[in-house]
Amino acid sequence: MESITTGPFVMRSTCRYCQGTRMYIKHKCTECEGKGSTVQRKKVTIPVPAGIEDGQTVRMSVGNKELFVTFRVEKSDYFKRDGADVHTEADISVSQAILGGTVRIQGLYEDHTLQVMPGTSSHTKIRLSGKGMKKVNGYGHGDHYVTFKISVPKHLNNKQKALITAYAELEEDTPGQIMGVTYKTDGKSGEMPFAGSEAKTQGKYSDDDGVPGFLSKIKRAIFG
Repeated sequence: MESITTGPFVMRSTCRYCQGTRMYIKHKCTECEGKGSTVQRKKVTIPVPAGIEDGQTVRMSVGNKELFVTFRVEKSDYFKRDGADVHTEADISVSQAILGGTVRIQGLYEDHTLQVMPGTSSHTKIRLSGKGMKKVNGYGHGDHYVTFKISVPKHLNNKQKALITAYAELEEDTPGQIMGVTYKTDGKSGEMPFAGSEAKTQGKYSDDDGVPGFLSKIKRAIFG
């Protein structure tokens, strides 16, 4: 404290030199001005925890100070994240969906070869246990979910179209009608009638009743 006497009055105030700290620095530092620290910019390397999620904040020590870092995770065009679980899609052909097969997909840590069961429907989902993201607040990893999507061809050549049409004639649980296939009153199916030169070609591979059958269509598709 500092005392100032003015006549009969005595005033006390905070010391003008130490500002009440009881310490006085006669020769102050030109950088910190006696504060003991300065404000500086410094680049530090921050370790990224495995499995960190978007918006999570991590506290770490930098010297004598504590630093709070909020992470922003960039979105992926292939992986869709749900916590520690990831979701992806795998395209399969119509033949693979009907007959079965295998398909190779990209994983987080390695590629995987998946078994496609015969008769797989579109949007069938399978789980790869423990192949997801590492859990930040726990032990182990999440799961990797794969959704099969059947890729239907938009363009068919003549042989492919003939084979599909032949299969359509044998299909019994069609919910509606199929373009290019007509159904007669006796319950049998047949392709829509041809015209011109195609009618002559059709007659060469027709069954006894004049209607092209399953084998006839295959022969016509292969041999012309």
